[in-house]
Amino acid sequence: MSKKQRLTTAVLCALAWIVVDQMTKAVFKQVLAPGDVKSFLAGSLVVLPIYNHGAFLSLGAQMSDATRNMVFIYGVLALLVGLFVWLFRSPRLGRIEVLAIASILGGGLSNLFDRCVYGGVVFDFLNMGIGQLRTGVFNVADVGIMLGVAMLFFAGMKRKPTLPGSASA
Repeated sequence: MSKKQRLTTAVLCALAWIVVDQMTKAVFKQVLAPGDVKSFLAGSLVVLPIYNHGAFLSLGAQMSDATRNMVFIYGVLALLVGLFVWLFRSPRLGRIEVLAIASILGGGLSNLFDRCVYGGVVFDFLNMGIGQLRTGVFNVADVGIMLGVAMLFFAGMKRKPTLPGSASA
């Protein structure tokens, strides 16, 4: 892929994640009152409003506001800038890696937007599982991030290792 193709693909994919995430958050903020719980598919999908101060599974929610802002705003921003630089500068990225990075960027930017606009919290509303075996509460941006990480992991496993100094394939 050319640099222009990589950037165009990444921007469109990231924007799609941001738009879908922000739209679903807006809809469920309107539909769900605090404490509401809606169950679908015999309880396999539960929708409930949670304002998460932390990250994945509320990790870091107990940190002080200053520390939490440093980690979840500035730290995440640094990570997203690093991913964008990697996307921009690496000519060896294939379509799967570009889509994976774009998914992480879109999900990360959407949650970062929430933190900056809504006082350091992210709106989560989805929970899946069977019986007692359940996920944490998450949102569409989290799906983009996790999908992107999984895609990068599997793309990395498919790639054949190269020795330092050898001709790259």
